[in-house]
Amino acid sequence: MNNLLVLPFLLPVLTAVICCLFVGRPGVGRRVFIAISATVQCALAFYLAVRAFHEPPLVLLMGGWAPPLGVVLVVDGLAAIMLCLSTVVALACILFSYAEIPVWAEQPLRLPLMQLLVAGINLSFLTGDLFNLFVAFEIMLVASYALLTLEANDRHIKEAFPYLAVNMFGSALFLVAAGLAYSVFGTLNLADISRRAEAMQGDFGVMVVAVLLVVVFGIKAGVFPLYYWLPNSYPILPFSLGAFYSGMLTKVGIYVLLRTFGTVFPHNLTPLYTALAWLAGLTMVLAVLGAVSRNFIRGILSFHIVSQIGYMILAIGFFTPLAIAACIFYVIHHIIVKSSLFLIGGTAMFYNRTDNLARMGGLLKASPILATCFILQAFSLAGVPPLSGFWGKYAIILVGLQEHRYWLVVAALVASVLTLVSMLKIWMGAFWQKLPADGTADPEAPAAARTMTAIVCALTLISLAIGFGAEFFFGIAQTAATSLLDPAQYREAVFSLTGKGGQ
Repeated sequence: MNNLLVLPFLLPVLTAVICCLFVGRPGVGRRVFIAISATVQCALAFYLAVRAFHEPPLVLLMGGWAPPLGVVLVVDGLAAIMLCLSTVVALACILFSYAEIPVWAEQPLRLPLMQLLVAGINLSFLTGDLFNLFVAFEIMLVASYALLTLEANDRHIKEAFPYLAVNMFGSALFLVAAGLAYSVFGTLNLADISRRAEAMQGDFGVMVVAVLLVVVFGIKAGVFPLYYWLPNSYPILPFSLGAFYSGMLTKVGIYVLLRTFGTVFPHNLTPLYTALAWLAGLTMVLAVLGAVSRNFIRGILSFHIVSQIGYMILAIGFFTPLAIAACIFYVIHHIIVKSSLFLIGGTAMFYNRTDNLARMGGLLKASPILATCFILQAFSLAGVPPLSGFWGKYAIILVGLQEHRYWLVVAALVASVLTLVSMLKIWMGAFWQKLPADGTADPEAPAAARTMTAIVCALTLISLAIGFGAEFFFGIAQTAATSLLDPAQYREAVFSLTGKGGQ
């Protein structure tokens, strides 16, 4: 049954290929096929998650090659959580895009490219090999480059250049880091690196490789000072794509940082943890100031992606079992909340034909349900109890107080207050105020936006379930964190298939 581990990568690839080669033209049948495929991918991810939380890490040796020579796919608790989140958000964004754009106006390559993007993201979560992780990143990034520029106009296309340049630099640096890792450890298999790094504790080469990988994955996650490419590039995307980018792409960087520090490297890299914690504080505060300064929905939400990443990096920097569990819980919360906020922004733009707050208004009266969803998700993002964002921030701040990192706790609290201020700015501009004289409203929007609002409601209900069921979800996060911080269990799962053992 472990052969199923390849399907979260293979299914979206096959879907993209079929859509390109055999059903090239947009149509209702093509949309139904992609929606069915996305639903199957989601069901498969949850099936693997149930198995991963009741069994040791699931392992598949690709091609029958024994580690450390062959490519290995591994699903443990953390990977299973990320697969579930990826497929749920992908399904929601695909269905939203059907309402966002009529069939006749759909760009033929958008949905196949989105499936390739999902494939690259899922492979990043599955792989147990550093070079295969690079391959997964490249699949993900090439698809993201194409989607970013596919529907951009001449005015917006220049905003894609920093995204391409920084990520291409990150890819080159990743290759350098992988080469250096091979020279230091003699392997690229994560379980084998873990075993050899444990025997090399205190070696300068281990620290150098770790620093390089932190820079690479920090670029992917959007950590200060490497985040400037993100807030200007994401707003050029259609809202359905922006929701998926904002929910998942930076979290791939967070996932790999968790995997690197939790499973691969020894748990004694204290100077690196401290540096990450202080970079997280700067990321939170500086990015949220950018959000306060913006006056359109996509711009505000794009800066919030970076600011909220700071909380996750801060938890990794504290690097205690509770902090890692809090980070995983916060990732679960943030992916759902941030994706839904982008989709709410897309629905609001559908009503007002713009997301410029100076020309928006009247949405509280036009769609009370949408307004309710927005205020709930905005409060969750800001950390208002008892919503999901509060519990993640509470746990991270609690660890900060226990570790006597008071300045970083202050930074986290200041960022939360400013997050609330900027989200209320959207509330006042788009929902509370009346439509300005120079604003426009689409008279057909109420009928056209029903599907959009239904999808937003579904994600909001998931977010509410995370908040009100925080004990259950935090328990899942703690189980995943315990497994993540036990490299011996990971190694044993990988090497037990070859009889080499994990010690």
